Amino acid sequence: MPPLTVPVHCRGRLRACRAHDPATLVAARMETLKPFIGSTPEDRRTALARLLREERRAALTGAGYDAVRHAALRRLLRDMP
Repeated sequence: MPPLTVPVHCRGRLRACRAHDPATLVAARMETLKPFIGSTPEDRRTALARLLREERRAALTGAGYDAVRHAALRRLLRDMP
C-alpha cells in the first residue's frame, strides 16, 4: 500500500456515532456490575477502588479500556451510602 500523500495537518478527524443513549448504557452496566462488587459497604468500596484503578490503567495504555464501564464504576462509587 503506498504511503498517504496528504500532509498530516490536512487529514480529517475520525468521528464516532452511537446507536444508543450513553445514559442508558451506563445505567445498564451499573446494574450488571452490582452483584460483583460485594455485599457490605466496606467490600463494595474496596472492590470499586480496585476496579477503577484497573480502568484508569487501561485508559492510560489504551488496552482493554471501556468508557461505559468506567462511567458506571464512578457512578456506583458516587452513589455509595
